[in-house]
Amino acid sequence: MIPDALQAGREALQQGRFQEAVQLLEAYLAQSRQQGEAAAIPADASDSQALEAQMNLVRAYHLAGEAEKARALCLELLQHPDPQARGWAQKILPRLPQTVEKPAASPPSPEPAPEAQPLSSRQRAGQLGLKIPLPERAGSLRWAKWGSLAVGILFLWWLSFVLVGAHLDFGWLSFPRQLWFLQGLLPWLRNGLRWLVAGSLAVNFGVGLLFFAPWLMDHLHRRLHKLRWATLGEIERHSPEAARLLQRLCAQKQLKQPRLGVIPEGGPLAFVYGTLPDGGRIVVTQALLQQLAPDEIAAVYAQALGRIVNGDILVMTLLGSPLQLVYLALEQVSQLGNKRRDLIGHVAPLLYLIYTVLSYPLFFLSRLGTYHADHFAVEATGNPNGLVAALLKSAAGLQEAHKNDRRPSSLLHCTRLFSLLDFKTTTAASAASRLRDPAQAGQVFLWDQLNPWARWMQVNSSHPLPGHRFQVLAEYAQRLRLAPELSLGRPKGGAAPLPARFWLDLAIYAAEVVGILVGWLVGLILYLLLQDRLDPKVIAAAAVVGYGVGLWAKAGLMYRGAFLPQPTDVLQLLADPEADPCRGQPVELEGELLGLGQAGYQLGAEPKLQDATGLIPLRFTSPLGPVGNVFSGLKRLRGLMGRRVKVVGWFRRGNTAWVDLAYVQVGSDRLHSRPRLWLALLGSGVVLLGIWGAFYFPNLRLYLRRW
Repeated sequence: MIPDALQAGREALQQGRFQEAVQLLEAYLAQSRQQGEAAAIPADASDSQALEAQMNLVRAYHLAGEAEKARALCLELLQHPDPQARGWAQKILPRLPQTVEKPAASPPSPEPAPEAQPLSSRQRAGQLGLKIPLPERAGSLRWAKWGSLAVGILFLWWLSFVLVGAHLDFGWLSFPRQLWFLQGLLPWLRNGLRWLVAGSLAVNFGVGLLFFAPWLMDHLHRRLHKLRWATLGEIERHSPEAARLLQRLCAQKQLKQPRLGVIPEGGPLAFVYGTLPDGGRIVVTQALLQQLAPDEIAAVYAQALGRIVNGDILVMTLLGSPLQLVYLALEQVSQLGNKRRDLIGHVAPLLYLIYTVLSYPLFFLSRLGTYHADHFAVEATGNPNGLVAALLKSAAGLQEAHKNDRRPSSLLHCTRLFSLLDFKTTTAASAASRLRDPAQAGQVFLWDQLNPWARWMQVNSSHPLPGHRFQVLAEYAQRLRLAPELSLGRPKGGAAPLPARFWLDLAIYAAEVVGILVGWLVGLILYLLLQDRLDPKVIAAAAVVGYGVGLWAKAGLMYRGAFLPQPTDVLQLLADPEADPCRGQPVELEGELLGLGQAGYQLGAEPKLQDATGLIPLRFTSPLGPVGNVFSGLKRLRGLMGRRVKVVGWFRRGNTAWVDLAYVQVGSDRLHSRPRLWLALLGSGVVLLGIWGAFYFPNLRLYLRRW
């Protein structure tokens, strides 16, 4: 454990008593040096506790206004034999002023950087465990858990019946002749036995998952992500508060301490899983421990522990662990495709589609559980601003760490349901973390709060939209009488009312679905009017035609109007609360093209553009659609990676933001993208297929009669 003097210095620093923290830490270091000299220990020997004290003393000097002492000690750390200490000092030193004209009366607010451990001085509640009411949008977690579990059990029961029970033959089962009056019950009895066998299989499979699921996920992360188990002492070196918090909360809730894991690679990320309250796992990346402040690390661990205490992650692991088998197969097929460079790797999109579709039913429970876990963390730490800062820095760190990935990160995808945040919604938070002014940073999240599309697009997110989440955390801060980390500036009226055009735009955005419904209705009417001439399959053919017409309409309406792109930057686009996924804004951006490696299978990969204000995904579409992307289009685009380019296209905003490319220009050369042409070609093909079916199926009965 950390000595009393060092612990007292840390607590004084967290509570804003900077001069007292300086005195305590200086006294501890002086005593440590004396003990080292008495024991004949070399002066440059690595002592983790002394190193922790020196890093804390740099913060204390800085926040107490003694900038010269902070710089001097930071320069000493540049010569430290520990490479981690040298790296920390290199990142902190540029942020320390070289001269101080006037002692700071209040702690400064340096600009956050995703790589650097911040000099935190944020206020927090004076008393832990204060009860705060949950917001209305959090809903009932109990009903969500039991409802999800019931749906999962019923699905497993039905699947067992389809695969096994329905194929069982109980024809040998009969009643004696004397019980002839019960013969009519035989079909019911035989079907009941089939369902009973299916139910037994489902129960046994579910019990097996209860114990097998955590082992499966342990194995997955050890194999793919080099997971290792850590001790509480290792976490304590990075955040003493996190260690004390885990001990205190586990004692209060009468829980066994969760297993603590660390993954050496990747950006700042934390996730949690486990099927039993006493068997939970909390895993973080090394980057999270290095880039977040100690109080932010504690908030992350409190949030993860909240998901275990609340029980939603237990249900999530039980229902989501079979999906990890699909993802493991996806990884194996993708890696095989990288090595062989043939069509075997292109089986992966099918597995990716299965994994994504099967994950959607769990999104609602994950979003609800996130609200409740945030609430638990705020009550446990009294530090809502620490959780806000952790989310912002994690989003920025993930964007920075994975911007040059040659293929999507398996760590981000397979932990999406279990992690601190949804990596697909980090674009806005990453841009906001670059801003010094909290009010200006809050403008980035107005879309989440005010735009009517946010309510609909959130279904595509495994976590609440960042603006919704930050707004709830800001309300917690106000109840604790703390200044919010972000000034979101939400008007009292709440979200804007749905404009009249919104429903039309929604119909355009979902034109395929609308086309299917209209086509099915038209086919049904035709069949009812002409039953003697038409085959019933004409209804399905009409629905197919409707789907193709919907794609036609989408191609024409989503890209309508004069294409007059306006020069802009990423931050201006993200701060627009009126953006939507249907009416794209013609834009022109300049920056560095990132995101696609030089080789390897590009499953789900997408190029990105980075300018001085942020990073935004780009969607390139070959005239042949996804097939053309895989075999030709992205290969040409990959040659432009790392170069400064101009991109022109349509900016759209859903649960994430992106630009549909029209073309990418380098000098006088242009690489064109054809999103409208692809939709039109696909729509034409589907319409022709439906028309062929409409003429073929009505005559199918006649062809069969001839045979």
